[in-house]
Amino acid sequence: MIRRWAGYVRLAYRPAIQLPYTISWALGLTALFASVTGTVTAWRPDTELVITVVTVVLAMLLMRGLDDIRDLDYDREHNPGRPLPAGLVSERDLLTMVVLGSVALLALNSWRGTALVMLAVQMAYTGAVIAIDRFAGWPHPDRLGLQVAVNLPIQTLLSLYVYSGFLRAEGLGPSAPGIVAVLAVTVGAMCLEFGRKATRRPKPGERTYVTVLGPSGTSLAALAAAVAATTVVLVVIEPWRPGLGWGWLVLVPLVLPAVSVARFARGAIRWPLMPTLAYIPAMYTSFLAVGLLTKGAFG
Repeated sequence: MIRRWAGYVRLAYRPAIQLPYTISWALGLTALFASVTGTVTAWRPDTELVITVVTVVLAMLLMRGLDDIRDLDYDREHNPGRPLPAGLVSERDLLTMVVLGSVALLALNSWRGTALVMLAVQMAYTGAVIAIDRFAGWPHPDRLGLQVAVNLPIQTLLSLYVYSGFLRAEGLGPSAPGIVAVLAVTVGAMCLEFGRKATRRPKPGERTYVTVLGPSGTSLAALAAAVAATTVVLVVIEPWRPGLGWGWLVLVPLVLPAVSVARFARGAIRWPLMPTLAYIPAMYTSFLAVGLLTKGAFG
């Protein structure tokens, strides 16, 4: 089973893509919290953050496994080469991985108070969404808007877990700027959600927002998500204030969705792959740079 798990991680989780995404998420979001929390004057990555990073990385792997179980029927028809429909792993393999991994993550966070609670809530909500989808068929796969509304809290709850870990490490309580930062990155994630499904020629049966918004509408929705998230982050960082000028760095990642929109407008069949995948890690990396430059090792 361990060999099958390893093959699954290599083929379905794709560490070269997922590790930059998940590690930058935990590090960058924590740095953003430090940047927008006025009572934090000095910030350094610590042991608490290491646990947060490991947890986010593994939690996303477990969610990948649950997603593949949920999407098995769809993948059998449209993505038969994926590990589960191809028979490289079984549903039992993935369920065992999810159960054992969940127990391990809860044990790793067992002493972290509110962070443990948020992690447990996130896991429970994710499991409930997958179970209802798998056994009751709700929401219907064609109702993409409802699907997004139901699935979006999964990432929001994981970001709140990261926030809880930050608050514990700093000995602080929650604040409005921190909550707003969580909402901003949730909106930012929609850039990837729309962008990876922006196409002029949907494959037969492909689930894409193009059927509702059209190709240009889907492309512009992806860009709008990135712009909205960046605008909110700028408001809470306030880079126009003395000593916070490095905050303008959060504008840099917007180049990536802007390039994608331009290429798509010039006739590309889909949003270009690399700028689309790179945007979220770039967004979080910009937060990490701002945190280190304003309140961290280089501040």
